[in-house]
Amino acid sequence: MKNTPHPLQEALQARVRLMATVLRPATVRQYEHTVRLFMAYLRERHPDIRSANHLRRDPHILGWLEYLWMRRVSFTGKPWCAATRAAQVIRLRRLFDLMADHRLPPHPGLLMSQDIPRADQTLPRPLTPEDDARLLTELRRDSSDLRVSALLLTRLTGLRIGETADLSTDCLRHLNGDQWALHVPIGKLHSERWTPVGEEVRGIVARLQYLRMLPPAAPPEFLLPRPKGKQVLCTQLRDALCEAATRAGIKTHIVPHQMRHTYATTMLRAGVSLPALMKMLGHRTANMTLRYVEITQQDLQREFHRVRENPRHVLPVPSSAPADDSLAVDASAIIERLTAAVRGLDLFGQQNPSTDNKAILLLLRRLTRIRSRFAKLVHDQS
Repeated sequence: MKNTPHPLQEALQARVRLMATVLRPATVRQYEHTVRLFMAYLRERHPDIRSANHLRRDPHILGWLEYLWMRRVSFTGKPWCAATRAAQVIRLRRLFDLMADHRLPPHPGLLMSQDIPRADQTLPRPLTPEDDARLLTELRRDSSDLRVSALLLTRLTGLRIGETADLSTDCLRHLNGDQWALHVPIGKLHSERWTPVGEEVRGIVARLQYLRMLPPAAPPEFLLPRPKGKQVLCTQLRDALCEAATRAGIKTHIVPHQMRHTYATTMLRAGVSLPALMKMLGHRTANMTLRYVEITQQDLQREFHRVRENPRHVLPVPSSAPADDSLAVDASAIIERLTAAVRGLDLFGQQNPSTDNKAILLLLRRLTRIRSRFAKLVHDQS
């Protein structure tokens, strides 16, 4: 009896198999995890539920949302973040939608948009300059460890840990003269990029190309060995980072993605512009890049005093307009000048089509409104 398949689980898994034809394997595995998690919740809290039409928003779905709130991350013991819970809710809602043609479909409105948690606005977590210096010293000390060298490469290039694991054997490319770049493969945002690198990174890549040939040898297409798969390799790199941080005397728990935040903050402090940093990190928007950098009060003071000592542009002090007693200041003259300004601005927009037409129209509306309100003011006073 224990081996009897659960009818609701079979129905959900059938929808997952249906989506497998258009989704990536990793996304399919996420849907399968959602099904297992939801069925584990039902077996624990509501074992009598056998089909989708038996589900009710209260208590079954509301209990499921509470169940997600109670979930903990295995290695930290902290609750799931809002993004993780939201992904579970979105996937289950889509599976319910696909079951509309089932002979026993779920009732509509079980999961609604307001049930999806808003993503946490997490602040960037770069390492402090002191911890970053200690960590770099420790990573540079052991050049014979492949995992440590891979972590040093990650810190000096700002790669995601998954991107480091997927680096190809020929990832280092010579552009021109002393210009070199690291080819970062297609990753999280389904895009690839070229990250400028210096002499130290070139040496690390050469060292990894030698270490990868030692047992267990890496696959021909990858720079790093992965005898048990990519996920195991990423776990090994995270463990190696914790061990290096402990040896360096860093007491707080750190994760590989903090090195990416640290790289972004370091590049910004060194003078890299925001658009260039966005390209180096592989971001699509500058807003995401701004979340990666941390501006301290020390940075603000340094920028303030540097600009005061060496201003890039010296703005001239505007001179006051000379008084001209001959200028007419009656109401008709003001209305005439406003009308001339409206006509001139309209003519400028027509003769310069490359100008932002939306901004021109906005200015025209404002000038017309000012002229109308002034004319009304003069009329009311008369």
